[in-house]
Amino acid sequence: MFWNNSKEYHLDKLKVGFTFDLYNTNWKIEEIGQYDWRMDNSSIEYTIKSSRKEAFLEVEFNKGKYEVTYSETIAISETLLVDAIHSKQLIFNNKLYELDETYKGDYKNLTTHTSRENLECFLFYAEDDELLTIEKWGDGSYEVFLGEEIKAKKIKNIKEN
Repeated sequence: MFWNNSKEYHLDKLKVGFTFDLYNTNWKIEEIGQYDWRMDNSSIEYTIKSSRKEAFLEVEFNKGKYEVTYSETIAISETLLVDAIHSKQLIFNNKLYELDETYKGDYKNLTTHTSRENLECFLFYAEDDELLTIEKWGDGSYEVFLGEEIKAKKIKNIKEN
């Protein structure tokens, strides 16, 4: 939980329109989605926008603490993604990422109320703990994100707008 001028906020229960500061940038929550990982856990994904870019903040409340990941969309060819999943390695920007975890689940956009979509998620880590995530959707399409796990306390000045 995080306090902001005597107001308590749960990071996994923020709403569209809330703003906060992260990386010396002010972000606004534009959309909210939920991942159900079919292992008795789920995570909330906030689509966030600043004046210059769009990013994603994924929040999971696990064993009494928050696990938070910040990421941005990147482009990698589908051929390289398929190869990375099979070889369990990917070189991106001259850095080696190795497959560490794989999850199956589904995703629902809670803002637009879309139907649930199945996906498989592949988490690749570099030696410096940078995270490259490949999401393979039920329709066969891919999305790729580059980011890092962050400490929840980095999120400051949460405000309802």
